[in-house]
Amino acid sequence: MQLNLTLFSYVQPLLQVHEQDNQQPDNLCGPYWVALLLQAYGNLVISAVDVALKASTILPNHGDPANWIPPGATSLLSPGYDRIPTVSDIDACGTSILGLMQATEQLSQGRFCLIPLQTSNWLNALETLWHLCQTHPDWQIVPLLNPHTSYFWGSTPTPSQLFNHLVGNAVSPPPADWAVGHFALLIGRLQGSVNTFHALLDTYPQFGWHGIHLQPPTALAQSLQRPHQTTQGGIALFVAAELRLRLEPLLTNHNLQIAPWDNGTPL
Repeated sequence: MQLNLTLFSYVQPLLQVHEQDNQQPDNLCGPYWVALLLQAYGNLVISAVDVALKASTILPNHGDPANWIPPGATSLLSPGYDRIPTVSDIDACGTSILGLMQATEQLSQGRFCLIPLQTSNWLNALETLWHLCQTHPDWQIVPLLNPHTSYFWGSTPTPSQLFNHLVGNAVSPPPADWAVGHFALLIGRLQGSVNTFHALLDTYPQFGWHGIHLQPPTALAQSLQRPHQTTQGGIALFVAAELRLRLEPLLTNHNLQIAPWDNGTPL
């Protein structure tokens, strides 16, 4: 069987900054990604804490870090972490999509934006976004995903599980590593003779290969749809603000709604 792993051609700057800073501070997965994206594509000196403050992030003021970091990870509090507001209600903590949109535009002084997307068919949407990113590499569109990780395959499947999925055989997937609302980047995909995997870049090096792991389209679509969850998922496209007017009609023409979602954290 021939395998074809394709990464978006423009992710090299992002991979470089991710290699230097490959773990998020506790509870700051969304701000972590916005900071790395602004570093990689805007050459800005921005930290996850800077983004969190602009995004009105809320942190828990008590609790065991083991309740919010994945198995095998070590708690990480970055400089300035104590400046972020806290509350006692852990369920109210996190970062809203509107907050990340606001932080992206303010910290980049309007150079970059996040375009929030919703749809009733995430399988089609993922295929649409894959082709859009591939056919417009000069636009450097980076999809920021907000999935619920309980629907994921475990990030270290066996070679047999990978092979059988790619050739179209039935597979019992490895159990998910974690079960939280999270943020990750879509950076490419692995194509087999029948099926594919999407390649995600994660905020913890424990997942997959130094943070890169593979998810089947159906599992990734479920993680964005979040059936039986009280919160919603979605995708926000990080892109230069000057491209917004050219990009948005292409998105709406493919049945993608430009609208933020409720991931459980108020702005």
